[in-house]
Amino acid sequence: MKLVKLSLLVAAALAAQACGGSDGVPGTDGKDGPAGKPGESAPGDESSLGLVTPSKGILDREVEVSIGGNGTHFDGDAKPTFGPGIEVVEVTTSTPSLITAKIRIAKDAAIGPRTVTIGTLTAEKAFTVIPAINVVGAGGKAEVEQGGLIQFAIENNDSRAFDPNAFQLEAGDLLDLGSQASGPQAATGFVLAAPLAKAGASQVSVSNLDASGKPRVSFLSASDALKVKARAANPFNLGAGTDEAFASPTDTKLFKLTSPASEAAIVDYRIEVAAGGTAVPVAFVFGTGGGKDDRVGQVLPGRNQFTGGFNPPPYDLRVALPIPAGAAATDHYVVVADLGGTAGSTAKVTATRSAAMVANESASAHGMDAPQLVGAVTGSSGQVLSANLASATEVDAYKFTVDADARLQISVTSDADLEVILTKNPTVLEDPQGTPAANRQVLGYLYPGKQFAAQRALTAAVGTGEVYAVVLSDSQGTVKTGKYTLGMRKLP
Repeated sequence: MKLVKLSLLVAAALAAQACGGSDGVPGTDGKDGPAGKPGESAPGDESSLGLVTPSKGILDREVEVSIGGNGTHFDGDAKPTFGPGIEVVEVTTSTPSLITAKIRIAKDAAIGPRTVTIGTLTAEKAFTVIPAINVVGAGGKAEVEQGGLIQFAIENNDSRAFDPNAFQLEAGDLLDLGSQASGPQAATGFVLAAPLAKAGASQVSVSNLDASGKPRVSFLSASDALKVKARAANPFNLGAGTDEAFASPTDTKLFKLTSPASEAAIVDYRIEVAAGGTAVPVAFVFGTGGGKDDRVGQVLPGRNQFTGGFNPPPYDLRVALPIPAGAAATDHYVVVADLGGTAGSTAKVTATRSAAMVANESASAHGMDAPQLVGAVTGSSGQVLSANLASATEVDAYKFTVDADARLQISVTSDADLEVILTKNPTVLEDPQGTPAANRQVLGYLYPGKQFAAQRALTAAVGTGEVYAVVLSDSQGTVKTGKYTLGMRKLP
């Protein structure tokens, strides 16, 4: 406005000189012109986005990112964008040349470089999304077949450390068989793919757990870190054992057995290794769905209570399961692996199916003082009983008549965590310490249920014409009630 005022004064002075009169009165200031739009650069300038720091962000994390500008005019409304899967939660600082924002990176955000944009300005590949963990298998790839084993390295890219004492791994339809952290930045994964695990790529997640067993920090891999490949199961030839050789420490054998819907039966999966053998077999049995949550039993050799190592062969391991007659056929998938680690080790695998009579739980009370009579167990027919434990304090007892020289196999599948005692006397659930073998009443214990999937079959010589199965809720279990199926057969 100074130029406008000066021109008026000059014009007035010239007019006064021409007229020979006195000076005129100064004119008023003119109005300001309209303000320019804030934050915009003048036409033709060379504004650009400069340094983005930090330049990397981890899946499923929040991070504060600063974005510098050259020749920029950022205002309070300026907000950066990072592309799909990254949310700008808030802008915490904004000056004409610097923006600091808190961003949230989604669990499923795409891995790789991102273009950062503010208004019309862009910074190509200025920010990169990375996984919290890298999964590194043999040859760099982590691939496993359905029903297969895989071991892989886990590298931690995060500043947050692994907790070796509270570490857990999850990977879709894969079962963790002993994954563990060896330090703050490194771990080893050891998993089994379920027989019908979804084929294709999957994400691996590891967590540090709190005191209650819930994740307090999770570390995610890329969505395609681990690949599951389809695999066909070999059908069992009932009663015909096959010698299976394991080519490598992670080699597995996958079998399938389908039982008819209309027939109650007891199936038995047996794995044998002769004395002097090098195989240390483990077997996992899955139900019809073939997924991780369909596991119905497993078995492996016993361990030395002092050294923790496996007892040496010979091994005669069994997973037996009762099958009640139903409306649909029952499928079992059996995975057999060798934990011995010696290439070329062998184990004999056999499947049998025995006919059984069907019994149902009595509506009348049938505790230890009044057991329910189920029936006879003979060489040609076993017994399959369907029942329900209605309360945590309920105790069910069942009586079976058997040959005194019989070797019995009792098997149980259960929704609840149970303790099942096979005994000669239904009122004796534990023999006093020091009782001579000839006078012992208890023949053995088993612990079926989700928590105790490894203990679902028991074999014992009875030496009496009557035996009892006593069923009660296990004191250490978490699921106290539910349906169960009990099977009893005489071994050949």
